[in-house]
Amino acid sequence: MVGLILIFIIVAGFLGTVASFAWAWADSLDVPPAIVIGAALAIVIGAFIAWAVADSRRLNRRVQQADEDPGERLRERIHNVNQAFGDAAALMDELRRDLEAQQAARESLLEEAERQQRLLNLNKDEAENIRRILVGETKATILAERRREWMFFGLGFVASAVASIPIGIWVNHIS
Repeated sequence: MVGLILIFIIVAGFLGTVASFAWAWADSLDVPPAIVIGAALAIVIGAFIAWAVADSRRLNRRVQQADEDPGERLRERIHNVNQAFGDAAALMDELRRDLEAQQAARESLLEEAERQQRLLNLNKDEAENIRRILVGETKATILAERRREWMFFGLGFVASAVASIPIGIWVNHIS
């Protein structure tokens, strides 16, 4: 009872302080003091009522907890712990399966990378062989063209020599 009287005295003092500040504020705003004091007191009383309701709910919750059987509370906590362990085990199993799936995917990717590397090496070897063949064919083609050019030069030289001798004799004979 003494606590309630003390709370009442504190609240009354607080309300008086709010009223005096509201009166001074009302004078500076040129508003009737009753409106400002009423609004300030309504806000303060509303806040006090909200605090009282919240405190009452907290007190009721504590009373309900005190009324509960400690054994029942312990059983409920044990049940919650067991349920949490069950959930954790299920999550661990799911994580294990996900990890295994990721490892399988990683292994398949590594195998695919190795296969691609082998194909790349094989393609490099084939490309080198093709380059050698092309270079060899190109050299052979160049040599064949050079021989053909020399042959045409030689045939042209022989043909000009063969044709120029009778022409030279004929020219000498005419002159």
